[in-house]
Amino acid sequence: MGWMSKCVLGSVLLSSIFTGVSFPCSNHMPAVSWSYEVVPKKGIEYRRVDVQIVKLEKYQVYHPDSRISFKTHISPEGTVKIELANKSSEHLRDIIITQNIEGRLDGLVRARRMISKNPLIVEDFITAPYHMDGNQLYIGIPALSSGEELQLEYRVLSSVIYKPILASPTIKKDVVQERVVKKYSFYFPIGGVELDRRAIEKLLVEVNLLPLEDGYRIKVKGYADAIGRHSTNMRIARARAEGLANLMVRESLACLEKGHYAGSLTGTFREAR
Repeated sequence: MGWMSKCVLGSVLLSSIFTGVSFPCSNHMPAVSWSYEVVPKKGIEYRRVDVQIVKLEKYQVYHPDSRISFKTHISPEGTVKIELANKSSEHLRDIIITQNIEGRLDGLVRARRMISKNPLIVEDFITAPYHMDGNQLYIGIPALSSGEELQLEYRVLSSVIYKPILASPTIKKDVVQERVVKKYSFYFPIGGVELDRRAIEKLLVEVNLLPLEDGYRIKVKGYADAIGRHSTNMRIARARAEGLANLMVRESLACLEKGHYAGSLTGTFREAR
């Protein structure tokens, strides 16, 4: 009896082994997760197990400072209007707005400072401090006091006009994104859960040769089609996913983490059959 057949016959036992159990993952072992689904269609393409090897990559993104209200409007004629407001109780300095300009700036950057709304007190400038560096426009606002509002207006002569953005102050955030390194799919006959070891050997070698660093994940998702009873198909789909994940754990190729599911797997991968 093959290891996948044992998985079906012992589905209750496997459930007791994996449910609620957490295996600590070291930096030298990828984490494996599994999930399963019954597809309401019939055909061999829906009787499979999918595998994704993914790498978690960290990068930084910058978001506009929430203390500043920043609104823009661009007319079809190229007139750009920007409204800034300091919503905080702090005195904000060194505010920088930037915009990519493929054409040219027509005239100056006019500015109006709204000092008070009641009574209405405004201060108009002939120009706001700005600088062109190649195709990049930089507008500098030395400071905005608490509650102060500023309106900017200028015109761009170009067939394509990009939206200005608040370049400073910004808030830096760390983001983790998954990058798919490799995809595999393995297919089954009706009701089958046993895979030929030779069919998955390439996958096992790939997992074994992953660089010894943290950040790799293996997502396994089992599918069953709509032939037969739904409850039986659910057990088959689960066995296909759980059995393959179980094999990787038994052979010390990966560890299984509590609460880590591969629910994002979609599509039909055709690298391996």
